Amino acid sequence: MAQEMYKHDALLHLLETIADASPNDHDQWSVNISNEERAYFKKVQEAEGIELSYSDFIDKRIELIHKYGYDSIFDEALKATNGCGRDWRAKAYGYMWRMALKSWDGEFYDDGEAADVSDAEFALITKAKRYFALTDDEDNRAIELTKV
Repeated sequence: MAQEMYKHDALLHLLETIADASPNDHDQWSVNISNEERAYFKKVQEAEGIELSYSDFIDKRIELIHKYGYDSIFDEALKATNGCGRDWRAKAYGYMWRMALKSWDGEFYDDGEAADVSDAEFALITKAKRYFALTDDEDNRAIELTKV
């Protein structure tokens, strides 16, 4: 599979996949994505200066699903992000954690405690950490690298 996206698109696809990974009991934007998650998605988009045509974004997701299956969205976003520098990979990983915590109204605490995330979200985050070959230090710094 040829590279299907660039780093900014990849970041947003990673976040969308995390947000969509587990159903929630909050006000719904879509089946699995809460209003809090959608608001966080927009905050990241604005903080990183990412311009997005949401219809093109969704079209890309649909295209990848039809070509390669649902998991291909996350896999392609990982591949595109992995071609970036270590700090960008760690930042993307930090944003993924923060998105997962939004699912559960959680916050990340500097003393190492974090609110619960779903098993599906945690599996995706763990896959990203392995794929990006992040060190424990990078894992610990990831949240600090995020802008929101």
